[in-house]
Amino acid sequence: MTQRVGVVGIIPRGEKVLVLRRAAGESFLPGFVDLPGGGLEPGELPEDGVIREVREETGLTTSVVRILSVRPYTDGLGGNRPILIVFLLRLKDDQGQVRLSEEHDEFRWVDRSELDSVFREGQRPQTSDPDLIRGIIQEYFESDSS
Repeated sequence: MTQRVGVVGIIPRGEKVLVLRRAAGESFLPGFVDLPGGGLEPGELPEDGVIREVREETGLTTSVVRILSVRPYTDGLGGNRPILIVFLLRLKDDQGQVRLSEEHDEFRWVDRSELDSVFREGQRPQTSDPDLIRGIIQEYFESDSS
């Protein structure tokens, strides 16, 4: 059995972090707010995978600062429980403009005070942890302020 591994990146810009909304036409979690990231390609290192996924989904160039957490989750696709690796990333060009891929139709830079409103709008994906992404971002804000 092969273990699936997903990677996502927290990308801070000032006091805000980048979130994306999955396009309505996507087969996986359409319309839901997410962090940039995705699955690893065979043989790909997690650090390389998160940088690639962020570039593909946003056009931003980043570097890895550190791993924030590693956690199992259920993605609603069935099969074994994938592992999600959450990275803290740094923008290489702070003035870089977000250019969304076809997987997403909106982006926002959000601060701690906006989390409830961003995730309130029907953001309850049918996974084992519907608040996974919101929780990851909340943990980042809490750890960043301590």
